[in-house]
Amino acid sequence: MTKRKIKGDAMKTRTQRPRPKGLTLVELLVTVAVVSLLMTALLSLYSAGQHYFLSESARLDGLRDVRHVQSWMTRDIKEAVQVLPNWDVYTASDSCLILLIPSVDASGDIIDIENDFDCVVYRLDPQIPSRLERIVDAKDGVSARSDSSKWLSTKVNSFLLSSEGANLSSVADFSQVASVDISLITQQTLMGRSYQEMLQTGVMLRNKLD
Repeated sequence: MTKRKIKGDAMKTRTQRPRPKGLTLVELLVTVAVVSLLMTALLSLYSAGQHYFLSESARLDGLRDVRHVQSWMTRDIKEAVQVLPNWDVYTASDSCLILLIPSVDASGDIIDIENDFDCVVYRLDPQIPSRLERIVDAKDGVSARSDSSKWLSTKVNSFLLSSEGANLSSVADFSQVASVDISLITQQTLMGRSYQEMLQTGVMLRNKLD
């Protein structure tokens, strides 16, 4: 074998060696575009999921507030013997309800429905109107209830009390009030959007039924 032939074979071998493969510029751009589309879709899904979660959370919070208020007020109004025009420093109004409720013993039984009473007040806080407060003024030394004050809701947008179509502030004779109509709207804002829940119900005073 001559030197020329050996050299020719070596050159042929080098020429036939496979070249390393890689991405062309076009392929790279296509890949980046596809990845960008996938990331955009994933972010959109995440954002929609977060928005849905916050919306449901706000709605459930509003419902919980409304049901909490309804539960307390319905129970107290049913137990009341009378709606009062005033008590101590409180005066009945479209946003303040004063109930006279029989005192109870430690077992929860009424002590004397003719003589022993506690007072329960529902009102909007004059300083922070978004707060609905329940105040209990129990008869000292008699009632098993204790004096207390608690916020039933801190998201009140509107709170209106009436009886038989007349606002509570317009009632002339409170001794004749046999039912209380409650209109409550709670509202909270999340991510620039407002969420509202409404309660509209009427409750009869059980002790006023004929």
